[in-house]
Amino acid sequence: MTDAKLIKARASAEKAQRELEAAESAEAERVAQVAAERDAREIEYAHRITASWRAEEEANRDAENAARARFYELVAEEPWFEAFAKYRAHRFKRGHILTAAQDAQNRLGETATIPENRIYDATIMDDVINAAEQRANEIAAAFADELDAKREAFVSGGEA
Repeated sequence: MTDAKLIKARASAEKAQRELEAAESAEAERVAQVAAERDAREIEYAHRITASWRAEEEANRDAENAARARFYELVAEEPWFEAFAKYRAHRFKRGHILTAAQDAQNRLGETATIPENRIYDATIMDDVINAAEQRANEIAAAFADELDAKREAFVSGGEA
Protein backbone atom coordinates (compact mmCIF):
# COMPACT_ATOMS: atom_id res chain seq x y z
CA MET A 1 0.00 0.00 0.00
CA THR A 2 1.17 3.47 -0.68
CA ASP A 3 1.42 6.07 2.03
CA ALA A 4 -1.59 7.94 0.62
CA LYS A 5 -3.73 4.82 0.62
CA LEU A 6 -2.60 4.00 4.15
CA ILE A 7 -3.37 7.51 5.35
CA LYS A 8 -6.77 7.38 3.65
CA ALA A 9 -7.51 3.94 5.16
CA ARG A 10 -6.50 5.15 8.62
CA ALA A 11 -8.68 8.23 8.25
CA SER A 12 -11.60 6.03 7.18
CA ALA A 13 -10.99 3.70 10.12
CA GLU A 14 -10.82 6.64 12.53
CA LYS A 15 -14.01 8.08 11.09
CA ALA A 16 -15.72 4.69 11.36
CA GLN A 17 -14.45 4.37 14.93
CA ARG A 18 -15.89 7.81 15.82
CA GLU A 19 -19.20 6.87 14.21
CA LEU A 20 -19.21 3.57 16.09
CA GLU A 21 -18.46 5.31 19.37
CA ALA A 22 -21.18 7.89 18.71
CA ALA A 23 -23.68 5.14 17.87
CA GLU A 24 -22.71 3.15 20.96
CA SER A 25 -23.00 6.28 23.10
CA ALA A 26 -26.43 7.05 21.65
CA GLU A 27 -27.50 3.45 22.26
CA ALA A 28 -26.24 3.58 25.85
CA GLU A 29 -28.17 6.81 26.39
CA ARG A 30 -31.30 5.24 24.90
CA VAL A 31 -30.94 2.15 27.10
CA ALA A 32 -30.41 4.37 30.15
CA GLN A 33 -33.47 6.44 29.22
CA VAL A 34 -35.62 3.31 28.77
CA ALA A 35 -34.38 1.97 32.12
CA ALA A 36 -35.14 5.28 33.84
CA GLU A 37 -38.63 5.37 32.33
CA ARG A 38 -39.22 1.76 33.35
CA ASP A 39 -38.02 2.51 36.88
CA ALA A 40 -40.37 5.51 37.08
CA ARG A 41 -43.31 3.37 35.90
CA GLU A 42 -42.36 0.69 38.41
CA ILE A 43 -42.47 3.28 41.21
CA GLU A 44 -45.82 4.58 39.94
CA TYR A 45 -47.19 1.05 39.80
CA ALA A 46 -45.99 0.39 43.36
CA HIS A 47 -47.80 3.55 44.49
CA ARG A 48 -50.97 2.37 42.76
CA ILE A 49 -50.77 -1.02 44.45
CA THR A 50 -50.18 0.42 47.91
CA ALA A 51 -53.11 2.80 47.37
CA SER A 52 -55.53 0.15 46.10
CA TRP A 53 -54.68 -3.07 47.93
CA ARG A 54 -57.23 -2.58 50.70
CA ALA A 55 -60.13 -2.24 48.27
CA GLU A 56 -58.87 -5.21 46.24
CA GLU A 57 -58.48 -7.30 49.40
CA GLU A 58 -61.97 -6.33 50.58
CA ALA A 59 -63.44 -7.31 47.20
CA ASN A 60 -61.48 -10.56 47.33
CA ARG A 61 -62.72 -11.27 50.89
CA ASP A 62 -66.33 -10.59 49.83
CA ALA A 63 -65.90 -12.92 46.85
CA GLU A 64 -64.34 -15.54 49.15
CA ASN A 65 -67.26 -15.33 51.57
CA ALA A 66 -69.77 -15.59 48.72
CA ALA A 67 -67.89 -18.59 47.28
CA ARG A 68 -67.85 -20.27 50.72
CA ALA A 69 -71.58 -19.67 51.19
CA ARG A 70 -72.31 -21.06 47.72
CA PHE A 71 -70.10 -24.05 48.43
CA TYR A 72 -71.98 -24.80 51.66
CA GLU A 73 -75.31 -24.47 49.83
CA LEU A 74 -74.23 -26.88 47.11
CA VAL A 75 -72.62 -29.36 49.48
CA ALA A 76 -75.68 -29.42 51.74
CA GLU A 77 -77.79 -30.44 48.71
CA GLU A 78 -75.62 -33.46 47.97
CA PRO A 79 -76.96 -36.83 49.20
CA TRP A 80 -73.45 -38.04 50.05
CA PHE A 81 -72.96 -35.00 52.29
CA GLU A 82 -76.19 -35.65 54.16
CA ALA A 83 -75.17 -39.28 54.64
CA PHE A 84 -71.72 -38.23 55.83
CA ALA A 85 -73.22 -35.68 58.26
CA LYS A 86 -75.54 -38.34 59.68
CA TYR A 87 -72.61 -40.72 60.06
CA ARG A 88 -70.65 -38.04 61.93
CA ALA A 89 -73.74 -37.18 64.03
CA HIS A 90 -73.93 -40.76 65.29
CA ARG A 91 -70.36 -40.46 66.45
CA PHE A 92 -71.24 -37.33 68.41
CA LYS A 93 -74.44 -38.90 69.73
CA ARG A 94 -72.30 -41.67 71.18
CA GLY A 95 -70.48 -39.01 73.18
CA HIS A 96 -73.77 -37.71 74.60
CA ILE A 97 -74.87 -41.25 75.50
CA LEU A 98 -71.57 -41.99 77.24
CA THR A 99 -71.56 -38.66 79.08
CA ALA A 100 -75.13 -39.25 80.32
CA ALA A 101 -74.16 -42.74 81.50
CA GLN A 102 -71.03 -41.40 83.25
CA ASP A 103 -73.09 -38.70 84.95
CA ALA A 104 -75.61 -41.34 86.08
CA GLN A 105 -72.85 -43.51 87.54
CA ASN A 106 -71.39 -40.51 89.35
CA ARG A 107 -74.82 -39.54 90.72
CA LEU A 108 -75.34 -43.07 92.02
CA GLY A 109 -71.85 -43.15 93.48
CA GLU A 110 -70.89 -46.14 91.40
CA THR A 111 -67.40 -46.87 90.18
CA ALA A 112 -66.82 -45.35 86.76
CA THR A 113 -66.98 -48.11 84.17
CA ILE A 114 -68.25 -46.14 81.18
CA PRO A 115 -65.46 -45.52 78.63
CA GLU A 116 -64.49 -42.04 77.47
CA ASN A 117 -65.75 -41.05 74.07
CA ARG A 118 -63.14 -41.02 71.37
CA ILE A 119 -63.85 -39.33 68.08
CA TYR A 120 -61.72 -40.39 65.18
CA ASP A 121 -61.15 -38.24 62.14
CA ALA A 122 -62.81 -39.36 58.95
CA THR A 123 -60.06 -39.65 56.35
CA ILE A 124 -62.41 -39.40 53.37
CA MET A 125 -62.62 -35.68 53.97
CA ASP A 126 -58.84 -35.41 53.86
CA ASP A 127 -58.97 -36.54 50.24
CA VAL A 128 -61.64 -33.97 49.42
CA ILE A 129 -59.70 -31.25 51.22
CA ASN A 130 -56.44 -32.18 49.48
CA ALA A 131 -58.14 -32.10 46.08
CA ALA A 132 -59.70 -28.72 46.88
CA GLU A 133 -56.37 -27.32 48.12
CA GLN A 134 -54.61 -28.47 44.96
CA ARG A 135 -57.24 -26.83 42.75
CA ALA A 136 -57.21 -23.68 44.90
CA ASN A 137 -53.43 -23.44 44.51
CA GLU A 138 -53.80 -23.75 40.72
CA ILE A 139 -56.40 -20.96 40.67
CA ALA A 140 -54.24 -18.74 42.91
CA ALA A 141 -51.13 -19.39 40.78
CA ALA A 142 -53.01 -18.30 37.66
CA PHE A 143 -54.07 -15.14 39.50
CA ALA A 144 -50.45 -14.48 40.54
CA ASP A 145 -49.41 -14.86 36.89
CA GLU A 146 -52.08 -12.32 35.92
CA LEU A 147 -50.80 -9.87 38.53
CA ASP A 148 -47.22 -10.32 37.32
CA ALA A 149 -48.27 -9.82 33.69
CA LYS A 150 -50.25 -6.71 34.63
CA ARG A 151 -47.26 -5.26 36.47
CA GLU A 152 -44.86 -6.13 33.66
CA ALA A 153 -47.17 -4.61 31.05
CA PHE A 154 -47.39 -1.40 33.04
CA VAL A 155 -43.68 -1.19 33.83
CA SER A 156 -42.82 -1.94 30.20
CA GLY A 157 -44.85 1.03 29.06
CA GLY A 158 -48.25 -0.51 28.59
CA GLU A 159 -51.20 0.37 30.76
CA ALA A 160 -52.47 -1.78 33.58
